[in-house]
Amino acid sequence: MTDPARASIAGPSITTRTLMTDTTKTLMTDDETAVRAASTAFAQAMQAMDPEAMKDLWDDGYEHLVYQPEEIEAALTTWDAIVDYWRQLPGFVDRIEGREYSSHVAVLGDVALVYWRGHTKVEFKDSSEPLAGDSRLSAALRRTDDGWRFIHWHESRQLVVG
Repeated sequence: MTDPARASIAGPSITTRTLMTDTTKTLMTDDETAVRAASTAFAQAMQAMDPEAMKDLWDDGYEHLVYQPEEIEAALTTWDAIVDYWRQLPGFVDRIEGREYSSHVAVLGDVALVYWRGHTKVEFKDSSEPLAGDSRLSAALRRTDDGWRFIHWHESRQLVVG
């Protein structure tokens, strides 16, 4: 039986990639497994540019949301602004790919932190040059009656120095 946290995904305009894996090689708790599943589902929804699927994974009632895409100067902090950004993606992005190097999950009661490192590539419409390189991501989720939901997302590209 295939472990869903280690499966590959593919779909329209999505390159097959390996999903989040437990890089510590330790047994995961049920909460850690659920947080990783939410992270994987959000990665799939982002690659598919499916705002409805992305919305289902966020706690839209939380009043201190933060969503920081790497290409935007300031974080989006309202639910409407975040959803509007997701809905605009298909208008200027052809494809999003991601390949994980490592990830870590820490569950602290009803809050979970995720740190992800990997290689990302974004192909834009009307551009022959993709945005590609090593990236980092930190996210926070909180436990809700509907399961783990995102409340914080911050992307940052690894700069090449020298």
